[in-house]
Amino acid sequence: MNYYYTLNEKNIFALEVQHLWQDEDPFYNAILENDPTNNDNDLDDPINPSDAYDETASDLGFDRDQIQYDINQDKRVKSNQMDAKVDYWNILNQKSDVNFTVGTIYSKQDFDSNIFQTLDDDTDFNSTPTINDGLDTNDIAYTFTDVYAGAHYRLKSGIFTFTPGFSAHAYSAKNDQFDVDYTDNFFRLLPDFNMLIQLKKSERIIFNYDMQTNFTDVNQLARGLVLNDYSSVFSGNQELESALAHNFNLSYFSFNMFNYTNVSARLNYSKTVDRIRTNSELPLGSVIRVSSPYNSNLADESASANARVQKTMGKFRATATGNLSYTKYNQLVNDLPFANETYSQTYRGELRTNFKEAPNFELGYRYSIQDNDQGTQRTKFFTKAPSVEFDALILKSFTFKTDYSYNDFSDEEKTINSYEFWDASLAYKKDEDSKWEYEVKATNLLNTRSQNQSNVGTISVSATEYYIQPRFLTFRIRYEL
Repeated sequence: MNYYYTLNEKNIFALEVQHLWQDEDPFYNAILENDPTNNDNDLDDPINPSDAYDETASDLGFDRDQIQYDINQDKRVKSNQMDAKVDYWNILNQKSDVNFTVGTIYSKQDFDSNIFQTLDDDTDFNSTPTINDGLDTNDIAYTFTDVYAGAHYRLKSGIFTFTPGFSAHAYSAKNDQFDVDYTDNFFRLLPDFNMLIQLKKSERIIFNYDMQTNFTDVNQLARGLVLNDYSSVFSGNQELESALAHNFNLSYFSFNMFNYTNVSARLNYSKTVDRIRTNSELPLGSVIRVSSPYNSNLADESASANARVQKTMGKFRATATGNLSYTKYNQLVNDLPFANETYSQTYRGELRTNFKEAPNFELGYRYSIQDNDQGTQRTKFFTKAPSVEFDALILKSFTFKTDYSYNDFSDEEKTINSYEFWDASLAYKKDEDSKWEYEVKATNLLNTRSQNQSNVGTISVSATEYYIQPRFLTFRIRYEL
């Protein structure tokens, strides 16, 4: 709800109220094969090695004398949050004003979960794990409140507009689980600053700085074991604290009406201290990850830069974009510290026509580099992707569209995979006033079977191949009311 009230030309009030209610109850089930005769053997036993999940099943307290591990998890999260704030503006003169804000955030979450095993005779077995102090259930109540007040002053001087300000926050975070209460109450002053430089009517530079306090939610606090999936077991930390982030942003925008040129650029930098990170443990020879969160005493950093230039020349429009990013975050793996760094670059060029009746086309090319350094290993992936699009209006009633793209995915040594996509469609609409439209569309005409993507995880870097749907045709009828 938003409400605005203007007392007079110098005094303005605004009220904003938001409410969120959410009830989530995802049920998880996984069935894994098991050979009960090799439970006590080693994974590298040359004759009858143990199953990959046997050790984890033992840690979770499961009955290993079953022909399969039928793993289940009940989970329910209820969230109820209310945000309310009142703003007051006092217009001092044509070049300055002050703004005062008071508000509050109240959030309550209830989290319940339970891990159990369904045995071969279809009965349920509530196991007791041998890890995590035997805790594999959760019944936690979490409340968070933020009562705050803020003040900002805006001053315009020539081409400059300055808006310094701050907000004062009284925070309270409390969670109750396993008959243990934990409360974190503290006060924090958060400054912020905005500067606008209006070089011309259509050209400006904006600088922003703000300090933020970041809190977690109930999922990270629950001490009982939770299955993210069958190969990832998670236990929360009741005493997690908030993180503090410093954010800087510098942006530039220009639009020239005389030569039809758009230019925009943006720089971002963020530094976060006490960020919540995950300590992952990988038992020797196992693919099962056991994770728990903690507040890192090492600062995480991220920086990015992007730019875009677009120019229109008659019926042709050319666009060039570039994106650079760097992230660094710290984590623990088997209680050993690791610093993960990722460098990404993406460059794209496009040329498109803009005819009203004649056929139009778009030629594009994208080149990207992803460089990942995880301390003990370094990987680099490259993607080269030319593309073309074409559309035409035929006999004023038929619209033909087609697009083609080629992708070459490689590392520093060789091409890992190359794949191409080609789609086409033909639509019929009698005239602009007709309410009926008919379309036939062919997807994946070249019958490409897979595509690749690189992913950066907390403990690994992977090049993933996704299998996609084979060639198919669809027919669509559309009616406009």
